[in-house]
Amino acid sequence: MTIFGVILFASFILTSCGGNSIESDAKKVAELQCKAQHTFSIVEAGGHLSVMEFKESTKLLSELGTLSKELERKYTSDSDKQKFDKALLIQRKAIHNCK
Repeated sequence: MTIFGVILFASFILTSCGGNSIESDAKKVAELQCKAQHTFSIVEAGGHLSVMEFKESTKLLSELGTLSKELERKYTSDSDKQKFDKALLIQRKAIHNCK
């Protein structure tokens, strides 16, 4: 359950950022969120992660945390945050059926 909470928290933080190279940053975030979706589905279904899945989710959490901090420093204006949110929404739709 802790993994789920951290991923969810990181996702919220990441969606509040924006700025230069917004599209590429939004794509990175969307791809990481897509990877996290698999872990969400296992945990939400009450299942257990394999050792490999646990290691992957730990690595994913580290990447999300690092990217989150980077984007918080990189993008600070409200207009950039709005642009990023829009770009992220577009990227999420583009990879809607991620696996």
